[in-house]
Amino acid sequence: MTLTQSLVRGSRSLLLLALTLFSLAPTTASAATEYNETIQFSDDFDSCSGERVLVSGTQHIVGRSIPDAAGKLHFGFTRNTKGTGIGQISGDKYLLTDAFTRASLELVSGAGTTLIEQYDSRLIHQGEDGSKDDTIVHFVSKITVTADGNVIPVVQVGGVECR
Repeated sequence: MTLTQSLVRGSRSLLLLALTLFSLAPTTASAATEYNETIQFSDDFDSCSGERVLVSGTQHIVGRSIPDAAGKLHFGFTRNTKGTGIGQISGDKYLLTDAFTRASLELVSGAGTTLIEQYDSRLIHQGEDGSKDDTIVHFVSKITVTADGNVIPVVQVGGVECR
């Protein structure tokens, strides 16, 4: 599974869980429900150091949903991505990392919503010479939940920057 597929799967899983819990929730507030998933991925990137890097790792997602008495589901999560890679030409080592937290997403039963978020992953060239050879991948995530509960996730690379 690629990192982008992993991001889409993780986002879709979180929102499907939230919607499922919401449909089962009573109209009064009740206890929080926890969500915990680890997804394996493998992907390759063009690095700022001028070579292709094969990266493998895990994405860990922890979520929590709390229904309230007003009919809203408050859903928050943290996603951490960690991976290691090897440059296909140089054999240099790389580290991929990102962390993203969504404090609260409110879902209302029967109402559609769209969530657009931007976040970055950093591909760090270990043992670098300081010549802007770390790669920052800018992602844009758009998750639409239709009024009938269908989840449509889209994750795109919004750009790449060398630092």
